[in-house]
Amino acid sequence: MSTVHITQITDLHLGSDKSETLGGVTTFDSFQSVLQATEAHGRADNLLLLTGDLAGDCQPEAYQLLNQTLFDADKQALWLPGNHDDVETMKANLSHYPQRRIYEVGGWGILLLDSSKPNSPGGHISDGELVFAEQGLKQLAGKPVLVAMHHSPVLVNSAWIDKQQIDNHQRLYQILEAHGGVKAVVTGHVHQHNDSIWGDIPVYSTPSSCVQFEKYSADFALSAQPPGYRWLDLHADGSLQTGVEFLKDFAQRCDQSCVGY
Repeated sequence: MSTVHITQITDLHLGSDKSETLGGVTTFDSFQSVLQATEAHGRADNLLLLTGDLAGDCQPEAYQLLNQTLFDADKQALWLPGNHDDVETMKANLSHYPQRRIYEVGGWGILLLDSSKPNSPGGHISDGELVFAEQGLKQLAGKPVLVAMHHSPVLVNSAWIDKQQIDNHQRLYQILEAHGGVKAVVTGHVHQHNDSIWGDIPVYSTPSSCVQFEKYSADFALSAQPPGYRWLDLHADGSLQTGVEFLKDFAQRCDQSCVGY
């Protein structure tokens, strides 16, 4: 079995057309630049893992734009919803990319969970989702597993973001830990690079493909860091390697005077 190469891109915040901005950055331009950077870095054929907030406000046109962009670029992609998404609208408009929540490749399993909570920016794993996680892990018994979700189950030491931590993370941890083969959790939502340990499970949070939040901030604040993405190499022996890349030549700069979105 060969190594599985994955690119995680998160928090795209695409709008109804290519002119949508967030914090002064045109989100379609930044997403396209991230895709181009992955290709320049030799990762053109990586499986894409899109971990939520693909749209800015669950606009059907945003998902249609993403669908066509990925299809035209001949990408393979998995996706899950964030708090700015609507899963039914996603399924209806990501026509080339049907939802796949359990994916087996190269001896690994990838489990995609929905941590979104209706009418709330915070994270929660519903009772039904906990049952799905348990059943999915049973299906993946004996395999090393990568778990993906939008919200962080751990604190990132930014007071305002930490209020949006998955509120029942302890119950989820019990389920993941019981499998015995969960090698890592990858998340979005926090718009920054953060590596943590959750009990015995590494948690990797990934910068946004548009704007980043200032680290260790008590209140909402944007960082000057450019768009970024995460790469993951899942090896046949059950080990993984991962790292984050920030764009070095993206000309647009965010408006750091922005106080929310």
